[in-house]
Amino acid sequence: MKLCSYTVKVLLPMNLPVKKYLITILRFHGDVLLVTPIIGAIKKTFPEAQIDLLVYKGTGDILKFDRRLKDIIEIEPTPKINIFSKIKKELILWRTLKKNNYNYALFLTTQWRLTFIGRIMSDTFSAAVSDKKREHSFWRNSFSTLFPEAGVNHIIERNLQALGALGIETIESDKKLSLTIGVEVMNSISKLLESLVVNKRYCIIHACSRRKYKLWSQSKFSDIASYLRSKGFEVILTSGPNKQEIKYVEKIQNLSPQVINLGGRTSLIELAALIKGSSLYIGLDSVASHIAAAVNTPSIVLFGPTNHLNWRPWSDNSEVIFRSCNEVDCEIHGMKEGKFRKCLCYISSERVIEVIDKVLEPVFIKRDKANGGT
Repeated sequence: MKLCSYTVKVLLPMNLPVKKYLITILRFHGDVLLVTPIIGAIKKTFPEAQIDLLVYKGTGDILKFDRRLKDIIEIEPTPKINIFSKIKKELILWRTLKKNNYNYALFLTTQWRLTFIGRIMSDTFSAAVSDKKREHSFWRNSFSTLFPEAGVNHIIERNLQALGALGIETIESDKKLSLTIGVEVMNSISKLLESLVVNKRYCIIHACSRRKYKLWSQSKFSDIASYLRSKGFEVILTSGPNKQEIKYVEKIQNLSPQVINLGGRTSLIELAALIKGSSLYIGLDSVASHIAAAVNTPSIVLFGPTNHLNWRPWSDNSEVIFRSCNEVDCEIHGMKEGKFRKCLCYISSERVIEVIDKVLEPVFIKRDKANGGT
C-alpha cells in the first residue's frame, strides 16, 4: 500500500514573523512520534523556526535526540493532587506559555484544558481539531481556527492539515516519519547484543500493547518465533516496563525457550535502536510499530478493532494485517461488549507466516546466493 506524503507550500508572505511554534500533543508516545512530519515540514520551509512540544510527562523522551526541537514541555495528564495545587500548576504552565510569545500553536488533541491555554495565548494564532465531541461554542471560540478530524485519512494526514490552517498548504512529496537515535544508545545496544551472543540476523517480536483488546494469542506468537528460528534468525521478545507486559512476554518465552527475552529491559529509545538493527519487526498497534516505520525496518503489524486507515504504520515498508468486512466475530470474544468483540483471533499464525515469507523473500534469496545456492 503506497502512502501519500507531503511537503509544504508557503501561502503566507515571507516577511511575517513566522518564528515560534508550539505543537501540543497530549496523548501517548506513538502520537508524539507521529508529529515529526509536521516538524520536518515547518523546518523545511522556515529553517530558523523555533519549535516546542507540549506533551504528557514521559512521552517526550522518544524525541529527546531531535535537534529540530528547542524545548519539550511536559505536564501531568491528571495530577493526583488537591484542586488548589492543580490550579497552581496550571497557572505556572499558562504563564510559561504566555511568556514564550509563540507566533503559532497547533492543538492536536481535544482535552478541555486546552481551551484555557488557547484563550491565555490570545496573541498567538492557534489551530485546533474540529471534533464532534467538541461542538460547543466555548471550544470553537478558544482558538483562531479549526481543522477537520482524520475521517478515513491517516492521523499524519490530519496533522498536516493543521499546517494548512496556519497558512501552509501541504502537497504530495516525500515527507516521512523521522526518529533520531543517539550514538551512545546505538553503541549501548550493540554491546547488549554482543553480550547476548547475537551474532547473526535477528527479528523483533513486540507482542504487547497498552490496550488488552489489541492483543494476539501468545501461542501464535510462539509459532511465529519458532518459524523465524527455523529460517536461521535469532528472535528477540520485547515489551514496555509494565509488569503485565513483562509477564505476558514471559509466557511466550515459556512456550519458546530458545528466544531471547528483553521484555521490560530497554528504554523506548533503546527499543528503537534494537528495531533499527533488526531484519524484521512483528507487532501490534502500538508505539513500537510506529518506531519500526520511522526507522524504516520491514514490519508486519496486526490490527483488530483499531481503524488501520487512521493508525497504520506510516511506511511503504510495512505490511498490515487488518480485519475485513468478511471477518466474523470469534466464539470466545464475540459476545463481549465494545472493542473486545473485534479481537485478533481471526488472524492465524499461518496467515502471518505467509506474509513473513513475502517480506523476507529478498533476504532469503540473498542468503541462498551467498551460500552457493541458485
